[in-house]
Amino acid sequence: MKNILRLFCVAFFVVIVGVSYQYVDVEASQAEDAIQEQKDGLSTAPNNLGLGSGLSTSGSSNPSNELFVAGDFSGYTGKPTNWALLLDSRATTFSSQMRAIRMTFSKNQAGAIWSNVDQGNYIDISKKQTLSMWLYFGPTQHLNYGDGFGDGMAFVMQNPNNGITAFSSKNNTLAVGESLGVWGADNDGNVSTTSSIAKTAIPNSWALEFDTYNNVSTSSGSSSSFDIGLPDQHIGYGYPADPATYKQNGSKGLFSNNYYYSQNLSGVEHTTLHDGKWHHLTISWDPSTNKATYSFNDKNPDDDSKGSNPITRTTEVIKKAEFGNLTSNKLQWGFTATTGANYEPNLIAFESIPSSVEASNSSTITDITQNKEFGSNGTVNSNDKLSINYRLAYSSGKDFWSNINAKLKLPDNVTYTPDANGNIGYIRYNDGSDPEAIPASELSGTTVTHLLKKSLSDTSKSNINNATISINGTVNSVNSDTTVASKRAVIDSDNLITDIDTPSFTIKKSKPINLTLDQSNVTVGPNTGVTITGTVFYTDGTPITNSLMSVFTKLNGETFRNFVMTDSEPSGHLTFTIPADKLTQDTNTLEVYVGDPAANMTPTSKVIIAKKGALSLTVNKAYEFGSINDSSASRLISRKGNWDIMVNDGREAGPDSTWNLSASTSDLTSDTNKFNGNMVFRNSNGVESILTGNNLVNIANGVKNQTGQQTTNIASNWDDSDGIFLRSNGLTTAGNYSGEINWTLADTV
Repeated sequence: MKNILRLFCVAFFVVIVGVSYQYVDVEASQAEDAIQEQKDGLSTAPNNLGLGSGLSTSGSSNPSNELFVAGDFSGYTGKPTNWALLLDSRATTFSSQMRAIRMTFSKNQAGAIWSNVDQGNYIDISKKQTLSMWLYFGPTQHLNYGDGFGDGMAFVMQNPNNGITAFSSKNNTLAVGESLGVWGADNDGNVSTTSSIAKTAIPNSWALEFDTYNNVSTSSGSSSSFDIGLPDQHIGYGYPADPATYKQNGSKGLFSNNYYYSQNLSGVEHTTLHDGKWHHLTISWDPSTNKATYSFNDKNPDDDSKGSNPITRTTEVIKKAEFGNLTSNKLQWGFTATTGANYEPNLIAFESIPSSVEASNSSTITDITQNKEFGSNGTVNSNDKLSINYRLAYSSGKDFWSNINAKLKLPDNVTYTPDANGNIGYIRYNDGSDPEAIPASELSGTTVTHLLKKSLSDTSKSNINNATISINGTVNSVNSDTTVASKRAVIDSDNLITDIDTPSFTIKKSKPINLTLDQSNVTVGPNTGVTITGTVFYTDGTPITNSLMSVFTKLNGETFRNFVMTDSEPSGHLTFTIPADKLTQDTNTLEVYVGDPAANMTPTSKVIIAKKGALSLTVNKAYEFGSINDSSASRLISRKGNWDIMVNDGREAGPDSTWNLSASTSDLTSDTNKFNGNMVFRNSNGVESILTGNNLVNIANGVKNQTGQQTTNIASNWDDSDGIFLRSNGLTTAGNYSGEINWTLADTV
C-alpha cells in the first residue's frame, strides 16, 4: 500500500452523522471480530485518491465544497445510524492519507454515500463518463467460522431530487438485509402486488448490485427471497422502483395472503465477492447509446496488472424515463449497503470521479524499422526499432489533470537504451512546445517512472489537452516466434488514477536474407549512367521469389528509387540502372538493401560511383568585401577573407581539354537601398569589366595538362591590383549590402 499526500484543486468537507462506534445487538466477541476484519481489509487497501476526512480528496480544507455527503437517515423512525464513514488503514479517521469508505461492518447496519450534485459531483449522461474504484466484501471466512456473510453493496444512479435521504424504507423505517438499501422491502406477506414492493425502493433510480448472501427463503414476509433462482454471490442490475423488477410468489390464503417476492435482475453474473481481496470496478457511460459498461476484477490489487478473468458486460439501454422528471442530464450517484443477521466489512476506495477529471487513454507501438503502427496483435522482427506510445487525452471536468505521475511497465524482449542525449524517451504535448525529455535515469529494469511537467485540461482552461509519451527500444533477437504480453502502465495523479495496457505483439523468428552486389567501386564517363547488378538470397537456402522482394535505394543520402524485383529475371537476380543525369557529384554513394513481405531485411550494401573526366567548380558561398567610409568620389573596394574558387578537372590531359570560367552578378542591396556602384573584374593588365548585369565576364581559362585530378585555384594569384573588386561610384546609404555571383564553368573541347 502506498501512502501519498494528494492535493486537489477544490477542497471538500462534510460532517457524517453517527461517527461514534455503536454495536447494536452484537455479542462482544462478534463485535471484536467484525472490527478486526474491518481493519484487515483497510490495511490492504490499494492505491486510491485518498479522500479527506470529510469524504473529500485528501489535502482539502474548504468546508463549503463537499465531494460526497453521507446519506441522511435522521428522518427515519428510530433515528438510525448511517454507518458510512471514511477510515484509514488503522480504522481511525484522521491518521493517514490512504483511506477507504467503510459502509458496514457488523450486523443489522445500513450505510449510504451520495455524490454532492450541488458542488459539481454528478454523472452527466450527455457526456462520456468513467468511474473506477476498489470494492471489498470481507474475508473468505469470518474469524468465527460459524458466522455468515451478508448482504453486500449496490452502486446507484438516481434522480437528484431524491437527495441524500434516499434509502429503501417501509413505513419510514429503513429496510436492511436483502434490500441492500436500494431494492424494495418484502417484510409483509399480505402485500399482494409488485407495485407495493417497488414503492418501498429508492425511486427514480438504477442500481448495480453486488450481493454476498443468497436470499432464497419461501416464507411469506421473511425479507429473504429476492435471490430465488439466482446464483449464490452475484452481480446484477435493474430498476429498483419498477414493479417489473419483482416477481410475486406464494398464494392467497383463506384469511391472509402468503406472498413472497423474488427479483427479475438483468445481466446476472456469478462471482466470488468475499474472498479477502479488493475487487476493481470500472463503470463507463456511453451517451451515444444510453448504455453503461461495467468491468469487475479488471485489475489486480497487488501490482495494478490487468485482471486475468474480468467480468465485463454492457447493459441494455438504460431508460431515461425510469429516472422520473429529470430536468437536466445530471444524475446523482453513490453506494448503499446493508447487513442483516449476517455481517461483513463493506469497503470502497475511489480511483476516478468524472466530474473532476474525465480522460481517455490508449497505447500503440510504432515499428520504426518497418514504418508501421499497430494497436494489437502486431508483428515485429528481431532487431527492429520500436517506439512504445502512451496517449493521454483530457475529455471534460471541472479540474486540471495535474501532478500526473506515469509508471510505465514496458514490454519484455525489448532492449531500452538511451539516445545520444541520454534520454530513454520523450513526451510531446499538443501545444507545439519542444518535447519533454525522459532521462535514462528514470528507467529501472523495464519500468519507467516519470512525473509530467505539465497539466492537462480542456481548451477553455488551457491549450494543452493531450500528451503522448514515447519510449524507444530495440527488439531482441529470438530463435522462434515469440509472443510478448501486454504490460500495464499506471497513470497516477491528484484526482485520477487510470491504467493503460500496451498492445501484445509477436516477434517473428528472423530469417536472415543477404544481398551481394557485383560492384563496389565504379567509374563512369561524364555522360554515362551505370547498371547495378547483384544477388539476393536466404541463408537457409529458401528460393527467392523476385516479385516478393522490395528494393530500397538511396543516392548521395536521398531516396533514389524503391521498386519490386521482376520475375522476368532469374530467381534472386537484381538489376537496375542509374541514369547519368542522376550522378550529380564527382564521387556518388549508392546505398541498397532488400526486404521480403515479412520485413526481413538484408544489410545495406554500398557502391561508390566516380565520374571519370568530370569538370566541376567549388566556390565559397560567403565572399566578403571590406568596409568603407562613404565619400562622393569613385573608389575601388578590396576583397576580404577567403576567396577560394576551385576548378576541378578529372578529364583526360591534352591540349583539347580546355575550360573557361565566367561570372556575372546581381545588384547589391541593403533592405530597399541599392549600392551606388558595381562589382567589377580587373585582369592582370588593369582592364576593368563590370560584372553587374546579364553579360558574362571572362574570369579565367585553363587546360588539363596533367594526369589524374587537376585542381586550379583561380584566386590564388590575385593581388591588390587584380581580381574581383567593388567599384563605388559615390555616396551610398550606410548598411550591409549583399548580392549573388553567378559562375559558369564551360568545357570548351
